Amino acid sequence: MPIPRHRALSETLAKEIAEGHFPVGSRFPSELELQQRFSVGRHTAREALKTLSEQGLLGRRQKAGTRVLALSPFTRYSHTLGDARGLFDFADDTVLKPDYVGFVRELNFPMDSFDDLPKPARWLRVAGVRTRRGDNVPLCWSEIYVPSTFPLDREDIRDGLSAVYQLCIERFGLKLRHVEQEIQAASLPAAIARLLSVESDSAALLVKRRYVAAPSSTFEISANLYPASRYSVRTVIR
Repeated sequence: MPIPRHRALSETLAKEIAEGHFPVGSRFPSELELQQRFSVGRHTAREALKTLSEQGLLGRRQKAGTRVLALSPFTRYSHTLGDARGLFDFADDTVLKPDYVGFVRELNFPMDSFDDLPKPARWLRVAGVRTRRGDNVPLCWSEIYVPSTFPLDREDIRDGLSAVYQLCIERFGLKLRHVEQEIQAASLPAAIARLLSVESDSAALLVKRRYVAAPSSTFEISANLYPASRYSVRTVIR
């Protein structure tokens, strides 16, 4: 069975990118230019560009056009969860580069699914792009909130040497009781999509977590917003 035309086109273009025909950061041909060059329809050109974007090779932005982001496809981050160790692995494998560290009175993401959340006068908000350690490729947009009753050193947070929840555990001598996690479908707002080099309103996964210390004290909640093609979760149930 012949492969679909858009898939064949995306494979041809991916090969050209890998061979250096289009350097990282350079402008990539538009849908119309691809239609004319390869004698294909608009749908074929559009789907080929979409595939390359999902692979992390291209970044498409309104008015700015399409740019080359990488010479090889982005590898989806696969997160295996069997116990709390999986969360620590995530912190070790990724790096959060905070664009914002400061106090707020409200959360940017709805957390209604978590019961009995604390209601502090203020939350310490830590927000920015998270990348995989070593390759500097944007993985997701992260938002972390710590109740003001757990004051942390902002310089320790900005250093990024430890995850925020690890800083809380070490600073206040907490014993992690459990972590609640919820994953739901979402779409990427334009401002975040630009930072992750994907199209606005494209499909995303919103991963929300609550960290609870013994006996029953929430010391952190977080929200990670991933382009749908960049993250998967594998859960081991025993």
